[in-house]
Amino acid sequence: MPKPVPLPDAPPAVLLVDDSAVVRVKLKKLLDSAGYRVAVARDGLDALEVMRGQTFELLITDLEMPNMDGATLIAAVQSKAQTRAMPILAITGHEQLPAGLPLGSSSLRQVLRKPWVDAEVLAQIAAALNAAPALRQAALA
Repeated sequence: MPKPVPLPDAPPAVLLVDDSAVVRVKLKKLLDSAGYRVAVARDGLDALEVMRGQTFELLITDLEMPNMDGATLIAAVQSKAQTRAMPILAITGHEQLPAGLPLGSSSLRQVLRKPWVDAEVLAQIAAALNAAPALRQAALA
Protein backbone atom coordinates (compact mmCIF):
# COMPACT_ATOMS: atom_id res chain seq x y z
CA MET A 1 0.00 0.00 0.00
CA PRO A 2 1.52 3.36 -1.00
CA LYS A 3 2.21 5.86 1.75
CA PRO A 4 0.18 9.08 1.70
CA VAL A 5 2.03 12.09 0.39
CA PRO A 6 1.65 15.19 2.59
CA LEU A 7 0.07 18.20 0.96
CA PRO A 8 2.63 20.96 0.27
CA ASP A 9 0.83 23.46 2.48
CA ALA A 10 0.16 21.00 5.31
CA PRO A 11 2.01 21.63 8.56
CA PRO A 12 4.97 19.28 9.06
CA ALA A 13 4.12 15.92 10.63
CA VAL A 14 6.23 14.99 13.66
CA LEU A 15 6.44 11.58 15.32
CA LEU A 16 7.14 11.95 19.05
CA VAL A 17 8.40 8.81 20.82
CA ASP A 18 8.80 8.59 24.58
CA ASP A 19 7.85 5.99 27.19
CA SER A 20 6.86 8.71 29.66
CA ALA A 21 3.22 9.76 29.31
CA VAL A 22 4.05 13.08 30.98
CA VAL A 23 6.79 13.85 28.45
CA ARG A 24 4.54 12.84 25.53
CA VAL A 25 1.74 15.11 26.76
CA LYS A 26 4.01 18.11 27.44
CA LEU A 27 5.92 17.91 24.17
CA LYS A 28 2.77 17.21 22.15
CA LYS A 29 1.13 20.27 23.66
CA LEU A 30 4.19 22.39 22.80
CA LEU A 31 4.33 21.10 19.23
CA ASP A 32 0.56 21.38 18.71
CA SER A 33 0.68 25.00 19.86
CA ALA A 34 3.49 25.66 17.36
CA GLY A 35 1.31 24.34 14.53
CA TYR A 36 2.85 20.91 13.93
CA ARG A 37 0.82 17.76 13.27
CA VAL A 38 1.93 15.38 16.01
CA ALA A 39 1.57 11.62 16.39
CA VAL A 40 2.89 9.84 19.47
CA ALA A 41 4.35 6.43 20.23
CA ARG A 42 5.34 4.79 23.53
CA ASP A 43 8.58 3.11 22.38
CA GLY A 44 10.57 2.20 19.31
CA LEU A 45 8.40 -0.78 18.36
CA ASP A 46 5.26 1.33 18.62
CA ALA A 47 6.96 4.05 16.54
CA LEU A 48 7.82 1.64 13.72
CA GLU A 49 4.21 0.50 13.66
CA VAL A 50 2.94 4.10 13.50
CA MET A 51 5.42 4.83 10.69
CA ARG A 52 3.99 2.01 8.58
CA GLY A 53 0.77 3.96 8.15
CA GLN A 54 1.96 7.56 8.01
CA THR A 55 4.69 9.75 6.56
CA PHE A 56 6.58 12.07 8.90
CA GLU A 57 8.92 14.98 8.26
CA LEU A 58 10.64 14.67 11.66
CA LEU A 59 11.26 12.07 14.36
CA ILE A 60 11.77 13.09 17.98
CA THR A 61 12.71 10.15 20.16
CA ASP A 62 13.72 9.47 23.73
CA LEU A 63 16.87 7.37 23.98
CA GLU A 64 16.00 5.25 27.03
CA MET A 65 12.80 3.24 26.49
CA PRO A 66 11.65 -0.34 27.03
CA ASN A 67 11.03 -2.79 24.16
CA MET A 68 13.13 -0.82 21.65
CA ASP A 69 15.33 2.05 22.74
CA GLY A 70 15.93 5.25 20.81
CA ALA A 71 19.36 4.27 19.43
CA THR A 72 17.88 1.09 17.95
CA LEU A 73 14.91 3.03 16.56
CA ILE A 74 17.25 5.58 14.98
CA ALA A 75 19.29 2.79 13.37
CA ALA A 76 16.09 1.18 12.03
CA VAL A 77 14.87 4.49 10.58
CA GLN A 78 18.25 5.22 9.00
CA SER A 79 18.42 1.74 7.46
CA LYS A 80 15.24 2.17 5.38
CA ALA A 81 15.40 4.01 2.07
CA GLN A 82 12.06 5.75 2.61
CA THR A 83 13.05 7.19 6.02
CA ARG A 84 16.86 7.43 5.74
CA ALA A 85 16.77 11.19 5.14
CA MET A 86 14.20 12.02 7.83
CA PRO A 87 15.73 14.44 10.37
CA ILE A 88 15.87 13.10 13.90
CA LEU A 89 16.12 14.80 17.28
CA ALA A 90 16.92 12.66 20.31
CA ILE A 91 16.03 13.55 23.89
CA THR A 92 17.45 12.11 27.07
CA GLY A 93 17.51 12.69 30.79
CA HIS A 94 20.87 10.95 31.16
CA GLU A 95 24.34 12.49 31.10
CA GLN A 96 25.88 9.50 29.32
CA LEU A 97 24.72 8.83 25.78
CA PRO A 98 24.08 5.18 24.92
CA ALA A 99 26.70 3.20 23.04
CA GLY A 100 25.81 2.75 19.40
CA LEU A 101 24.10 6.12 19.06
CA PRO A 102 24.91 7.25 15.51
CA LEU A 103 26.25 10.70 16.47
CA GLY A 104 27.60 12.52 13.48
CA SER A 105 25.17 10.84 11.11
CA SER A 106 23.51 13.30 8.80
CA SER A 107 19.95 12.64 9.95
CA LEU A 108 20.54 12.72 13.75
CA ARG A 109 20.52 16.49 14.14
CA GLN A 110 20.78 16.99 17.89
CA VAL A 111 20.55 15.34 21.31
CA LEU A 112 18.44 17.48 23.65
CA ARG A 113 18.56 17.11 27.43
CA LYS A 114 15.64 16.74 29.81
CA PRO A 115 14.42 18.97 31.25
CA TRP A 116 14.26 20.88 28.01
CA VAL A 117 13.75 24.56 27.27
CA ASP A 118 10.68 25.00 25.04
CA ALA A 119 12.26 27.71 22.87
CA GLU A 120 15.36 25.53 22.30
CA VAL A 121 13.23 22.53 21.29
CA LEU A 122 11.26 24.64 18.82
CA ALA A 123 14.46 26.17 17.41
CA GLN A 124 16.02 22.72 16.95
CA ILE A 125 12.86 21.45 15.25
CA ALA A 126 12.88 24.40 12.85
CA ALA A 127 16.59 23.85 12.10
CA ALA A 128 16.06 20.13 11.51
CA LEU A 129 13.12 20.73 9.18
CA ASN A 130 15.10 23.41 7.29
CA ALA A 131 17.92 20.88 6.79
CA ALA A 132 15.54 18.18 5.49
CA PRO A 133 15.84 19.04 1.75
CA ALA A 134 19.64 18.74 1.91
CA LEU A 135 19.32 15.42 3.78
CA ARG A 136 16.97 14.08 1.10
CA GLN A 137 19.37 15.18 -1.64
CA ALA A 138 22.33 13.55 0.13
CA ALA A 139 20.37 10.31 0.58
CA LEU A 140 19.76 10.15 -3.17
CA ALA A 141 23.45 10.58 -3.98
